Amino acid sequence: MNVEQFESMISMCRFLGIQTLLFDETYDQIEQIDFCFRKKMLTGYDYQKIVQQMEHHMEPGVCYLYEDDMSLHYSLLRFTEEDAAAVSARIFCIGPILYQPLSRRFAIELVEKMKIPARYQQDFIEYFNRIPIVPYYDLWNHLIAFFLQQCQITMKDICQVNADTFRTHPVSDYQYLAPDMPDVALQTIEQRYQLENEMLEAVAAGNMQKALEAHYQFIQYKLLPRTADPVRDRKNIMFTFNTLLRKAVEQAKVHPLHIDNLSRQFAVQIETALTVEQLHSLSTTMLRKYCMLVNNYSRRSYSPLVQTCMDYVDFHYSNDLSLAGLAAMCYVSPSYLSSLFKKEAGITITDYINGTRIRQSMIFLNVSRMSVGEIASRVGFSDANYFTRTFKKVLGKTPKAYRDAIWQ
Repeated sequence: MNVEQFESMISMCRFLGIQTLLFDETYDQIEQIDFCFRKKMLTGYDYQKIVQQMEHHMEPGVCYLYEDDMSLHYSLLRFTEEDAAAVSARIFCIGPILYQPLSRRFAIELVEKMKIPARYQQDFIEYFNRIPIVPYYDLWNHLIAFFLQQCQITMKDICQVNADTFRTHPVSDYQYLAPDMPDVALQTIEQRYQLENEMLEAVAAGNMQKALEAHYQFIQYKLLPRTADPVRDRKNIMFTFNTLLRKAVEQAKVHPLHIDNLSRQFAVQIETALTVEQLHSLSTTMLRKYCMLVNNYSRRSYSPLVQTCMDYVDFHYSNDLSLAGLAAMCYVSPSYLSSLFKKEAGITITDYINGTRIRQSMIFLNVSRMSVGEIASRVGFSDANYFTRTFKKVLGKTPKAYRDAIWQ
């Protein structure tokens, strides 16, 4: 087994908000197989019966595509002895997942099949709304098989099993807890809000990886529609999402003008989107762009004086800028401003001015056919040759070479 590849596979599943479990001979995590749902809802549910069925039915090197009595799907693999020794586990479990959202008809059928009391039906729906959805059955199972092969895990066969094969508690034996027991719906909503806060905290810190991980887990919690039109409903959610991201970035002391420019762009894209799919793909773009905004423009770690100078340079880069001029604007001596700026930013004011101008010039090189001389003038360089030398010093290539690489 390639353990490093196997850990990457687990990371991929978790990144998508899909649970993975590794069971050793103790099976001490077995209650997590359904996020403890049956334990919270049923009286005396014995998870050890699931363990007994796994031990009885599962053969080493066989991947089982399992559908349980609640129509939740799992991929279960019993390792061979050699593979088990590599990861110190007997069984690998991926899931639960669904292959389609919980429709009203499907929900009614399950409620009737499981004889769920009326007082628990909302808990039941909220639980299903947090299960990750994988839209294509065959594609997902082929993908899992592919990754297992890439991990060099011994896999002899793939077979489908259901609750009739893994005989645990018959649905007719389910006995539900008293009304004063823990509220599953309440706990699910609390978990959703916790993930939302983790996502926004990561954005405020500019931590793109952590923000995306929290986001993928967060979106597994489906929200009930607010309007009959699915596109309008999704747009309303995305407008709220844009506002939350904007407020998170504000905590990082990014200037409101930067925030407003990006927020306005996304507001237009949201309103002009035509399909739900376009809106879904836009959410990850929004997360990345807002994190980049924090990383490029956060002033959280700087004193008010240095913040003022940085913001002025950002918004007036095409003007004639100098240390003396910025110091006079802030009513401090050039030597004091120079020392403080270098101490906090790690670079000189001149380097910051030039760096800002080079970043702006890259935009013009990307989207326009203006000459290098015109771009130099637009971003505040009076001498095109000095602009070229500075550009090469910062990026390692001339403006012309940079543009040629883009437009090839």
